[in-house]
Amino acid sequence: MQEFPYNEFRPGQAEVAKAVEKAVKDGAILSLRAPTGFGKTAAVIYGLLRGEAERVLWAVRTVNEIDPVIRELKVFKAKFTFLFSARRSCPLLRGSEMTSEEFWAACKLARLKGECNYYSRLNEVDSNEIDAYVRGHYSMHSVEIARDIARHLRLCPFFALKALSLDSHFIVVTYPYVFREDIRELALDPMRIEDFVLVVDEAHSLLNAHTMAEVSLLLDDLDRVVEELVAAGYTGDVAKSVKSLSSKLRGYGRPSEAVLLDKDELLSQLGELVEEFESIAEDILSRKLMEALSGGGRIRVYSLRFARWLRRAVDENVKLFLDLDEKGRVVVKAMPVDPVIVARDPLERAKAAILMSGTLPPGDFVGELLSVSRVRYSYDVEEAGVKGLGSYVAIVARDVTTRYKERGPSVYRRIAEYVAVAARVLPGAKLAVYPSYDVMREVVERIPVDIDLVIEDPSTSLAEVRRAVLENPDILVNAVAGGKLVEGVEFVDYEGNNLLHTVILVGVPFPQPDVYTREYLRTLSQRLGKSKARFYAYEVQAYIRAAQPLGRAIRGPQDRAVYILLDYRYLQRRLRTLLRLRYNRVVGSPDELTRLLNIVRGMLAGNK
Repeated sequence: MQEFPYNEFRPGQAEVAKAVEKAVKDGAILSLRAPTGFGKTAAVIYGLLRGEAERVLWAVRTVNEIDPVIRELKVFKAKFTFLFSARRSCPLLRGSEMTSEEFWAACKLARLKGECNYYSRLNEVDSNEIDAYVRGHYSMHSVEIARDIARHLRLCPFFALKALSLDSHFIVVTYPYVFREDIRELALDPMRIEDFVLVVDEAHSLLNAHTMAEVSLLLDDLDRVVEELVAAGYTGDVAKSVKSLSSKLRGYGRPSEAVLLDKDELLSQLGELVEEFESIAEDILSRKLMEALSGGGRIRVYSLRFARWLRRAVDENVKLFLDLDEKGRVVVKAMPVDPVIVARDPLERAKAAILMSGTLPPGDFVGELLSVSRVRYSYDVEEAGVKGLGSYVAIVARDVTTRYKERGPSVYRRIAEYVAVAARVLPGAKLAVYPSYDVMREVVERIPVDIDLVIEDPSTSLAEVRRAVLENPDILVNAVAGGKLVEGVEFVDYEGNNLLHTVILVGVPFPQPDVYTREYLRTLSQRLGKSKARFYAYEVQAYIRAAQPLGRAIRGPQDRAVYILLDYRYLQRRLRTLLRLRYNRVVGSPDELTRLLNIVRGMLAGNK
């Protein structure tokens, strides 16, 4: 039997491995809740090996989250491969601004023309050589390994890594390879989801699994679709229907906020033309491929994008929304609003499933919210009484809130005073998390200019924030709850030591009451009733968005953290119960916080 590759188990790891082993052998779903820094990945891998899982499909949210799994799989000397965006890893087309459809059209063209030597060389290289290179690579970073497969082996990274999947014990993938059926079938072929034990990392994300099925279309692209159809000789009902759709959508004007559209009225002329349009799009692609084969040039096939969007839009479980993208362009989103539509099928079909997170929703959310009927187990490290997971001091301010009705300049000024106190008194990096960009802007502009800040915006990169933290270990990072900084930045130095010792929660990060949240709540209410639907749509979402940044400050048994909760609503029993926090003090002014933090700051010396 596989031995645990470390000198000893951390507290609770052996018990987690046993729970995983039992779930695998029983063909069940295990909901595993364990805090950041516990060592979930190693414990789960060990449990999978003890349970003799023949094939494991390990799903993570982002490419960066592949890396910790690779690191542990190498320690266990397991045979593995990984898959992420072919467009991102392509040595020929990386960096070019292409849609997914354009990329695959260009990829197909390059392979047909024999212009991609990286792909052609796959026939010359034994898969054992690729496997040895991947497992023996010096780096633990998936992007670096993929880059070097192209640079040193002169192979296409995506197809080389895919070639390993048939013989790999573990396949580590990003979420779309599990929860998007079209992508899953393409990537796993000839295997099926039934061949795998499924591991879902950061499984609290399944509350919003429906967003993974979103397909968006730029409104301006509809005119280009019409031009493309006419140029190809399709001037009949199909072109007229697309033109009519464009006209109807433009009648809404430029939305100031997302709008729910009348799908039946919009698609009345297109609903019966899906298959015909897909056939036309393939015909246009074939023509453009032939033109490119003889003359070269970039392939743009707007009809392909539209065909993909239309296929999603006509699904009875999908709703249509008019909104703006990050660049301010008008888009039409086709998206289901129930996580069941995306999450249930792979969870029901896999041999077994391990859902792991430090912030799993309480109770049986897999059976209740996701409507999964198979045998379900749960294991909660903290409920099991595991100690030695780090320690914290939690402080609540009773005189501030970000409740919409109570917001205003005086409240923002008071919150800024609290944030400034923490930034000045406490050592180490500080993370302030806000419920929205609007609240963050109002508070940050009132923070004294002598305090060194990082302020998240849609264009902020994880790399630049990490660089700023390394250059100034006492910096104050301002981020939005549920955003990429909270979920993606590692506040560690070059030796892996945690630099984040203070987390400030500004307000309670309830979801914005926009049309997406309202439709989510309405849909859940039909299945679960209003009370339970509100619990999942608002309270659980707020708990997860609040708990995630708190977990960033404690990544190991020796870490010490200070949590400052700037909203009196954290004193409410329901939210306090969800967060499982022990409050040490409640303060009523920035001066009172200053006196308290001057006492507390000595505790943080234990992080050094």
